[in-house]
Amino acid sequence: MVSVLEDNRDAIAELCARYGVVRLDVFGSALRADYRPGESDLDLLAEFAPRDPYELADAYFDMLDELRELLGVEIDLVMVGAVKNRYIAQDIEQTKQPVYAA
Repeated sequence: MVSVLEDNRDAIAELCARYGVVRLDVFGSALRADYRPGESDLDLLAEFAPRDPYELADAYFDMLDELRELLGVEIDLVMVGAVKNRYIAQDIEQTKQPVYAA
């Protein structure tokens, strides 16, 4: 896992708790040898607690903004269930690593 996530684990946990994220995982290049600090984005998979769709949208975008500011990198925040391509979803499921769990 990339150091920017390890170094900010407590702050990430606070954001997750504030925005109702019950689980946050990292996947993609951040877990592979082809990750390039300062160039690569971070791919994060978020599972939010059930809530009103409008509240969920607000929580998603507010958390995304705060993660980008906190970590200083581009973030691709993907919600659990959003990936419809079964091959991509299977790859994410097999390779993801936990960052936060409530």
